[in-house]
Amino acid sequence: MSSEYTIEDATPAQNKLLGEIASKFDVKEEQLLEISDDVYGSVAEGLEGKKEATDGSGGGGLPCLVSYIKSEITRDIREAAKDEKVALGMTINTSTNRIKLASVQFVQGAPDAINKQIFYLPDGGPESAAALFEDAATHVAQFINSHDLAPTTATVTAGSSQQQQAMSMGVAIDLPMEETSKSGGHVICHTATCDRVLSNVDLAHTLNAVMLKKHLPVRVTSTSNCVISTLVAAQHHFQSTCVALILNHGINASYYERAARVPKLEGTELGASDARVAINTEIARYGEQSDVLTPTMWDHRIDRESANTGRHTFEKLVADKYLGEIVRNLITDFMDSRLIFPPDADVSMFSTPYSFFSSYMTIMEDSSADLNDVGALLRAGFNVDASLVDRKIVSLLCRIVAMRAAKLVGGAVVGLVRRATEAMDVPGPAVVSISGQLTEMNQPYIECTMETAKRVALLAGLQEPVFNVLGEDGYTVGAALSSLSK
Repeated sequence: MSSEYTIEDATPAQNKLLGEIASKFDVKEEQLLEISDDVYGSVAEGLEGKKEATDGSGGGGLPCLVSYIKSEITRDIREAAKDEKVALGMTINTSTNRIKLASVQFVQGAPDAINKQIFYLPDGGPESAAALFEDAATHVAQFINSHDLAPTTATVTAGSSQQQQAMSMGVAIDLPMEETSKSGGHVICHTATCDRVLSNVDLAHTLNAVMLKKHLPVRVTSTSNCVISTLVAAQHHFQSTCVALILNHGINASYYERAARVPKLEGTELGASDARVAINTEIARYGEQSDVLTPTMWDHRIDRESANTGRHTFEKLVADKYLGEIVRNLITDFMDSRLIFPPDADVSMFSTPYSFFSSYMTIMEDSSADLNDVGALLRAGFNVDASLVDRKIVSLLCRIVAMRAAKLVGGAVVGLVRRATEAMDVPGPAVVSISGQLTEMNQPYIECTMETAKRVALLAGLQEPVFNVLGEDGYTVGAALSSLSK
């Protein structure tokens, strides 16, 4: 067993179990290369446009939903900046029951003026799409008033009078969307846990109708998935960005693809163009129909007990929503083997599913001699006074799970880097932007993801990708910027 996962003062039985777990979570470079190739192939298959059942069964590859956002959007944003326009962005987060709003005011010779605000939806989520959009429009009105936002004025072509132009607003949502035009699109359901309230609802048309009724000077001009708006925000800051990755409660990734290389666009005006279009890969679903990933028995347990068994395979191995639960399951295995915590300790809190939050995994960064942060967390969160060896075990379990996840993401990213590189006008290193709460919550995870992707890219014969970190919430500002697309 690697000395990295051996605790000097632990018993042989503790080190044996720790070593077995580390071995099962280990990911070799050969497998990462295989994952990279498999993601590349899954994207290619998804771009073929094979149909699948509404419950997610059947069909091959990743969904690879095509957006009407093109890489040329940076040109549209520069044109809007000349007029010092105000653009609004809205993110509908169904996973956290929140609406986020942002405004971007372009100022000549100065950084963009950005306002952000979060609004919470009723507990349990909206009862209907109509109720959601009523709440959303009310929050837009509050946001406009609280930040003193006003549309720009323009001269009417037929005369000299001035009139206000409605502020453009882009809407992003954390559910898969089928875009039917630049502003038109509806949520599609691939799994049983999809939000049926919003399924097949035209977001722009419905929200515009509500805002018109409320006499708001706002018009929705763009709708997309959050990962598309993240790509736009990243490109605004780092113009060569061609891949965007969101590491939040879940995971998703997008990239720019040559429209002519998308078979399901054949026969369309977009498909006949030379444009590079944004692709929402829905990479959380990678592995549903592939045997390249090798989930452990703990992963199978979490999948079996989840609400979407057999779906979102990749997400369950790497996303914030599940990482803490994997660690909790590993801790309970130590407990069941009587290899951790005092015999008389009340460990009942560890029996509650999802009680070990992924945010707790930052304890693996505790470098103090006594692992004081680990001890404090176990005492405050679980009412357990843990020995130093117990603290070391928990810390190592967090690291084992996080590093496995980071390596898997790094390998998968290389598959997208390869696609994006092939679609470039001028070959060069791919620029990848990472957004989401894990960028601030778990630095070792992010660093390992980037280093793994660089290493695997070189092994795959690609140029080393360039990474930048956009921060926790790039998609709401990205939604505002997307509204300026022509």
